[in-house]
Amino acid sequence: MSMPGMREETVGKAALVLGAARRAFLASGFGVVSMDAIAREAGVSKATVYAHFGSKEELFGAVVADVAEQRFGGFSALELDPEDVEASLETIARRFLDLVLSPEAVAVNRIIIGEVARFPALGNVFWQAGPERNRLQIEEFLRRAAKARSLAIDDPRLAAEQFASLVRGEVHLRCLFGLDGPRTDDALTEIVTSAVATFLRAFGRR
Repeated sequence: MSMPGMREETVGKAALVLGAARRAFLASGFGVVSMDAIAREAGVSKATVYAHFGSKEELFGAVVADVAEQRFGGFSALELDPEDVEASLETIARRFLDLVLSPEAVAVNRIIIGEVARFPALGNVFWQAGPERNRLQIEEFLRRAAKARSLAIDDPRLAAEQFASLVRGEVHLRCLFGLDGPRTDDALTEIVTSAVATFLRAFGRR
């Protein structure tokens, strides 16, 4: 039977490894970063790293999930009001935009674009830990809104993809390519408002 102190130490070491991996990957990419380097950065043994994360790909996925959780996971679809659908969609859209335009998410996307040809497994790791998790949160709210008859949606999964695409728009690509600097709060609000209005014209109950 494990003691509470042992569990806390295990969680603490996992957090150290995750933090070290996040710093290393976001600064240098995936291919050049070794598990040895992450262990040194975390101040733990290589065996400890592998005890918590079975491979470098798994550790990278944990970093992606950590970034998504911090930026987009601070709310639950169950906490949003499916009857006040405009306000709820604006909340989701703003959180999603904050995520995809964040320096961490931009760095992760650039890593994937640059290295997935050499490390094909990264594509699925990234997709499951990032975009798929985000889509499921959006989809869950859309299902509730459709059940509440606030939205007229036959395919919540497709609608969630379309909503994310509306919000992401061109600004995400411009950010990835370094064509835009940080957006003002007013500019982001305009993007969110326009995306939600367009979505509601397509799926709102008339």
